[in-house]
Amino acid sequence: MNSFLDKYYQKPLNEIPWQNTQADWFKDLVDCGEISGTSALDLGCGTGKKSIYLALNGGFKKVLGVDISEQAIKYAKNNAQDNKVEKICSFLRHDLKDWSFLPKEETFDFILDWAAIHCFTRDKVVNYAENISSHCKTSGKLLVRSFASHDPAQKEFSEEVGGIKSKVSLFNEDELRRFFSQFRILSRNTSQPSKTKTDAGYYFVEFLMQKE
Repeated sequence: MNSFLDKYYQKPLNEIPWQNTQADWFKDLVDCGEISGTSALDLGCGTGKKSIYLALNGGFKKVLGVDISEQAIKYAKNNAQDNKVEKICSFLRHDLKDWSFLPKEETFDFILDWAAIHCFTRDKVVNYAENISSHCKTSGKLLVRSFASHDPAQKEFSEEVGGIKSKVSLFNEDELRRFFSQFRILSRNTSQPSKTKTDAGYYFVEFLMQKE
């Protein structure tokens, strides 16, 4: 996945979709105050635009974005400076299979996983979800988006950029509920990816959850 994402982020900045638009549901939840707090953790932060949106529009005073791609982190830091939120938003390159980048006792009011979870295989995702839970405050919120398939038998698909392939897991709604059993679901949404992936039977499932 690292080499795949490094290759992906060699694209010009204006060709990276999440650099130029905010996902509607994420934006709506922030704008209406459903997502709020002081501290936030953005997993798979990409170019940092959602971290910056949390700082500018969600009232967050501390936002940490983490991504495996060194180029993505460079973009994110530049974006934070351009938006004058570099004192609020910090960005760190790290592999989310290893959570040593955080002290064990550090927790957050809000954790965002906007399409990072499906980068994990099924044998790794349970530990990943446990780390999210352990770093989320009681009554804190989690917003998660994952690829899913209308075909229950399909468990993954492959993406390719510049000759480098990467597998993307497909997690159904019941699986997401099990992964995050310490959370209750507040609201649910679905959205459509690119036309090619929509035509292939894929969609995004999105949950806003609260830790109990």
